[in-house]
Amino acid sequence: MRISRHQQIALVILLALVAGVVGWLDAGCWAGDKKPDDTKPAIVLPRDPKAVVLSYDPGAGGFIRKGPPPYLRIQADGQVTVTNLHDGAKKESKLTARQLDELLRFVIQDKDFFTVTEAKIADAIKAASANGPFIAVGGAGTSVIAVQANGKKHEVSYRAASAYLQVYPKIEVLVRFVAVEKRLSDLAASVAKGK
Repeated sequence: MRISRHQQIALVILLALVAGVVGWLDAGCWAGDKKPDDTKPAIVLPRDPKAVVLSYDPGAGGFIRKGPPPYLRIQADGQVTVTNLHDGAKKESKLTARQLDELLRFVIQDKDFFTVTEAKIADAIKAASANGPFIAVGGAGTSVIAVQANGKKHEVSYRAASAYLQVYPKIEVLVRFVAVEKRLSDLAASVAKGK
């Protein structure tokens, strides 16, 4: 029995489709399967849903502050509170469980925040500035970032981190601190605008 040209083409297409579906299933792309970034351990939140898992405060930065710190508070239940630095007004929002998990993964796993310390940042800037350039920063606030997850609490504060990053962009620990600072600042700005 001989297969016609049209049947051969149909058979090749069918085999290609079957191979594609098998590859797709083997890659684990069906609903409910782990995503490639799920190979990292799960983030463990405090049992208390009101526990603050992330906070960020940019510091006063040369003005008289009216709102109490922190500027941004995120609780284990996803509740987000932004307190205006200038007048103390509060805006609230809520992150979904997935959004909170993604944010904490960014901070804890992607930026390895538990290994960032003020001393490491200061030592790296001191080493980088030894060969110049050296900068002096005025009127900048001291940013404070705190994280509570995976049974750990960690807080790092640094004055004018983003200004130093512009001069010393290769300081890896500074890059990580400023990335977390920017992500939290952007979230706070979004909540403050009512988004």
